[in-house]
Amino acid sequence: MTPTERTGERRVELYVRETLPAPASRQRARLGARLQEFERAGRIDGFDVVDCPKRIRCESPVHVAARDRYLAFSEWARDSGVCLRPFFGTRECYAMDTGERGDWLVFPALCLAVYEDGDLAAVYPHADGEEYRSVADGLRTLAGEASESVGDSDRASVTTAD
Repeated sequence: MTPTERTGERRVELYVRETLPAPASRQRARLGARLQEFERAGRIDGFDVVDCPKRIRCESPVHVAARDRYLAFSEWARDSGVCLRPFFGTRECYAMDTGERGDWLVFPALCLAVYEDGDLAAVYPHADGEEYRSVADGLRTLAGEASESVGDSDRASVTTAD
């Protein structure tokens, strides 16, 4: 099946941190416009842009929906043989409201989830060893500009400066 061929409904959710610096806010607007183009062209059946917290407490989170979404993403990553780190991570953070340190789950500034017939088919960004797939890679796949299907295991290689 080619990247744009599908037999059922394809929905996309773009998760965006509640507070973003100006460049990331502009990126949010561009991504929303691109998803609108995909919907008009029939590449997706619909999309939502959802605000999400920057981080949630690991122990007794207030944002239960964000925690549950992360757990679903983690299950998808395990089943797909990929990793959500370093894009999602657990860090020790200081809580301004309580003055205590604790473990927090930190979300990426932007995250794209693709659902095929209601089932999670792909999450961007994700990594596999030194290879990664960005939100932009996910959009290229949805646009039919990439050779793989949504959720395919081919990923671009990450290079780092020495």
